[in-house]
Amino acid sequence: MASTTLSKNFVQAIQNRRTYYKLSKKQILPDSELVKLVKQVVREAPSSFNVQSSRVVILLGNQHNNYWDKIVPDSLRAAAGDSAVEASQGKLEGFKGGYGTILFFEDEKLIKGQQEAFPQYAAGFPLWSEHSTGMAQSYVWVLLEAEGYGCNLQHYGGLTGDALKKVYNLPESYKLQSEMVFGYPEAPAGEKAYHSDHERVIAYGHSA
Repeated sequence: MASTTLSKNFVQAIQNRRTYYKLSKKQILPDSELVKLVKQVVREAPSSFNVQSSRVVILLGNQHNNYWDKIVPDSLRAAAGDSAVEASQGKLEGFKGGYGTILFFEDEKLIKGQQEAFPQYAAGFPLWSEHSTGMAQSYVWVLLEAEGYGCNLQHYGGLTGDALKKVYNLPESYKLQSEMVFGYPEAPAGEKAYHSDHERVIAYGHSA
C-alpha cells in the first residue's frame, strides 16, 4: 500500500486513468485553465539530455470538430479510398463528439541535433524520443482524468501529419505521435483485466 497521502493520491490518479469512448462536449474547466494545466504538465515531462522535444497542439471548438470531420476523413480517403472513410464513420463521429483533441508531436530537428552533438548515442535518440512523448502523454492523460475528463488515445498521425503542418503552419520537423480525444464521460470505461503483478514486476535483494 502507498504510505503517504501524496503517494496514495498519485496511485489513485493513475488507477483512475482509463479509456473512455462515449464523450460529450459538456464543459468541465474553462478553456484558459485547461490550456494552463496542460502546459504545466508537458513542461515537467522528462526527456533524454533534457532536450524537451515534445510539442503539443490543443484543438478546441470548431478546430476539434474540423479535425475529425474533415482533416482525418480527407487524409484517410486519400490513403485508402471512400470505403475506408465509410467504415470509420462511426468512430470519427464519436471522436468529434468529445470536447477537444490534444495532438502530441516530437520535434525531429531537436532529435537530429542530439544525434550530431552526441554521435556515440545517435542510435538511441529516436527511441528515447518515443519515451519522452509517452511520458508527456501519460502526464496529460492522468491530469485530465483527475479533473473529471474521459480520454482515449488515437493514432492517425501517419495520415494527417502533413495536413496539420499546412493547416496550422507547423514546422516540417514536427512528427505527429498521437491524438488524445477528451471530453465529459457519458458512460463508464470498460472492465480492465490485469496480468499478475508477479509476471510484470520482479524484485531482487529486497527484504520481506
